[in-house]
Amino acid sequence: MRERARSTHCTCALSSGAEAKTILPKKEKLKLRRERWLQKIEAIKLAEQKLKAERRRRATVVVGDLQPLRDALPELLELEAGSRRPHTRGTSSKPRPAELSRMSAAQRLQLLEEERTRFRDLLASPAYRASPLQTIGQQLARQLQLDGGGLL
Repeated sequence: MRERARSTHCTCALSSGAEAKTILPKKEKLKLRRERWLQKIEAIKLAEQKLKAERRRRATVVVGDLQPLRDALPELLELEAGSRRPHTRGTSSKPRPAELSRMSAAQRLQLLEEERTRFRDLLASPAYRASPLQTIGQQLARQLQLDGGGLL
């Protein structure tokens, strides 16, 4: 009997005789319970992170989905507008940050205003009204050729 009490794991037959049940010491049970508790906490944290990321995506879904269109708009508008409206703003010597989170409030407002005017001009263009997908596709192809140097 004493040897059985000292062993860390002992298997005893159940009354049904079908399975063997492992009897664990109290410390082992506490460790297992703590591990399950930590796993539960980790699962909750992971779910919260996923929810937070989803909320962040929902908040920026318009910016994220319109990124290819936004990249294509400057050249398209220059081609469509021609000499109708020359650029009055000079380019700054400092490059604009790529991410919205790194921009200052003034830069974000300026970008938003530029996007509004580009979008209005795009909606007013006859080529876009005739075939929006084809116009955007052509512009994206031109942009890829310029950016990639014809790597395709």
